[in-house]
Amino acid sequence: MSNRSSRLAAANRAEARRRARHIAQGRDPGEGDEQEPETAATGRATTPSGSFLTRLFPSAPPLPGKPDPLAGFSYTGPLRGLVSGLYLLARTPAAWVVPGGIWAVAELMFRLGIPDPLLGTVASLVAFGALIGAGWAGWQRPWAFGLAAAVLGVTLFSGILGTAALLARAPGASALYIEAASQELLQLAFGALAGWYGGYLRRRLAAGPSRARSVRRR
Repeated sequence: MSNRSSRLAAANRAEARRRARHIAQGRDPGEGDEQEPETAATGRATTPSGSFLTRLFPSAPPLPGKPDPLAGFSYTGPLRGLVSGLYLLARTPAAWVVPGGIWAVAELMFRLGIPDPLLGTVASLVAFGALIGAGWAGWQRPWAFGLAAAVLGVTLFSGILGTAALLARAPGASALYIEAASQELLQLAFGALAGWYGGYLRRRLAAGPSRARSVRRR
């Protein structure tokens, strides 16, 4: 048998195996095999490599059925990221004003020393939950909403303490205001982180039912 006949027989056997495989998969026997460009070039499938945080918190899709939050935003300057965040905060102030007020009240209850330790723990959880709620409500830019709620909460918290000391004619009332605000600066980072997690959690939960429906359809 010549080399040409051997190659032809091998090609026929490969074609028969391909058709049998397509029939077993319920596909059209005449349909060709499709490969990703990178897979066809390298001969093996590749898996995307991400950071530890990317694998721990996979990217969540936008909320389904929600309009573009920046549909009416026309600024195209170099500070578009900052200005767009302020634009979103101004459009939905309740999403960060209400959580900021809740955080301030809960932080006051926690810092002023509630006799019952359980109530103090609950107040601390409510304060952190309010920042998560800011990101949940401000899903358009969740970390910015959490940060804004924390800034407002720290301002209200330190303002209440400073005003109370001033009315009580306590010495160093203004210093108490600055000291209270400086002690809570770390809460700004917590606010941004909690807000980001609140928005991430909302998008992941919203993507769950649609993803399950697509799996059932397949």
